[in-house]
Amino acid sequence: MPKVKVDIFIPIGACACQFSSFMDKVFSVLVKYRKQVDFDVKSSFSEEARKYKIGSKGLVVNGTEIFPEHFNSSKLEAAIKRALEASESVVEAQKT
Repeated sequence: MPKVKVDIFIPIGACACQFSSFMDKVFSVLVKYRKQVDFDVKSSFSEEARKYKIGSKGLVVNGTEIFPEHFNSSKLEAAIKRALEASESVVEAQKT
């Protein structure tokens, strides 16, 4: 089964105290889907972060849904569930 891709953007090189609560919030959701999610931690100072209009912290689900630093955990969980359902639909369609 395809996994949901989550890119986590943080200010790499900054003191962890600047993003630890953000990471705790992100992982409180991701841990529920640990076998169904692949994640990468990336610099919020990168071109990719600018492309998504990420400030100092944020995350992107499957390259399409962007969540800012102060995201709603239930909305992130809903986005992951939608992505999982969509990937399951694609797998089922390929079987027929």
